[in-house]
Amino acid sequence: MKRIPLTPDLSAITELEQSLEEFAGAHELGRVLQNRLNLMLEELITNSVNYSLPSVSGPELALCLSLEDTFVVAQVEDNGPAFDPFTEAPEADTTSDLADRPIGGLGIFLTKKFSDEYTYERIGERNCVTLRCKSGKAP
Repeated sequence: MKRIPLTPDLSAITELEQSLEEFAGAHELGRVLQNRLNLMLEELITNSVNYSLPSVSGPELALCLSLEDTFVVAQVEDNGPAFDPFTEAPEADTTSDLADRPIGGLGIFLTKKFSDEYTYERIGERNCVTLRCKSGKAP
């Protein structure tokens, strides 16, 4: 898995887009999958930058990408406080009128919807969120 250190601020979004574009081109991923990956990873990185990393001295953020069998595997790592976005974040309100919905939770909702598998692990002092998405390519 290729590990790509990212700047631990919102400029990481631009770095994500460039890295994902290169990865998608090298592995001939379709545009729909690339766009979904970009959306999910942008949400995870934005959450890390806005909520996890501000409380850390010496924040670190990284993106890992690989192709394993028929899956694209993407991982976002940060060294913020332990937080599992899949079990600890509030559920998104998807039933109220859009104007009445509280802000938050929709990015994790979409990540769950668009990924085939998603996991959170605390490895040492790092949060590791891993997404697996079918690449549509034969092994």
